[in-house]
Amino acid sequence: LYDKVYSSVMSRADYWVAGANAAIAFSSLHTLDLPFRWGRVDRDVCAESSDRLPADSGCAAVEGVFLHRMGLSWTDAVALLGGHTLGRGDENFSGHPGTWVETAEESTVFDKAYYTELVNRPWRPREVAGGAVDWTWGGRQLSVMMLNADICLYFDIPDGNEQNCCTNTERDCRGFFNDVQCNTTEIVRPEAKATIDEFLRGGRDNNDAFFGAYTSAWAKATELGNENNLNDLQPTCVPTSVPTGPPTVSTAPSNAPVTPPPTAECRDVELFLDGRGRERDCAWVLSRDRCGRFTDECPVTCNVCDPVA
Repeated sequence: LYDKVYSSVMSRADYWVAGANAAIAFSSLHTLDLPFRWGRVDRDVCAESSDRLPADSGCAAVEGVFLHRMGLSWTDAVALLGGHTLGRGDENFSGHPGTWVETAEESTVFDKAYYTELVNRPWRPREVAGGAVDWTWGGRQLSVMMLNADICLYFDIPDGNEQNCCTNTERDCRGFFNDVQCNTTEIVRPEAKATIDEFLRGGRDNNDAFFGAYTSAWAKATELGNENNLNDLQPTCVPTSVPTGPPTVSTAPSNAPVTPPPTAECRDVELFLDGRGRERDCAWVLSRDRCGRFTDECPVTCNVCDPVA
């Protein structure tokens, strides 16, 4: 698609960032529209590009990539790893099968469910193909997982495959490791834990803290090394002239029918899906004081329609 349509107007690097922005906008039901600046320059060769993401072994890899190499903070790292709420791991690709959230349907929605799952579920280590370790909960019928690099953000676990605790012994750890509770990262990575706690405040449908932190971290990560060379998008590609006076209006003959000027249609939708894929209506928006999030769906209810002159 890039070669056929977009190669003449944008670099491949800009294309990938714009595509990722569009995927997040779509999967968040346009509750998160990330800013975009253009002007990245492509390189013909990018050695070891597949190894630039953090390894799944634990937080030493997370810290090495995000903090030491990229100059980000733990808040940025925690926010960016929240992207795991989308999609799933594949045994043939990464060796870690499953979604980070409970269902395949939920894995198509970009929201803070990743953090809710991380903190509230009784994650326990399991060995997967090839002898590696990740984490799961529940019975065999569930295809869910977390990596060491996820668990270590909130729980103080060692890097590697030697794991011996469960993250929430108040839930059903199924007797693994004698229900030993993993310690939190309050001492070893306090900023990471505090960030997750902040994301979880405000109820399951309030993604404001997560979206704000993700927007900041995403801009830093996707503009790194290009900060002084990027350009803001313009509303149009064609210069427009400023009108020199009011438009001329012709008066119709008195015996001709008068057509009223067109007005922008402004009406509420009957039903829509919220950030977790559930059907809602505008009465729910009003009752939950959610106009700040759903003005596009409920402009009349939220009193944001442009007045008709």
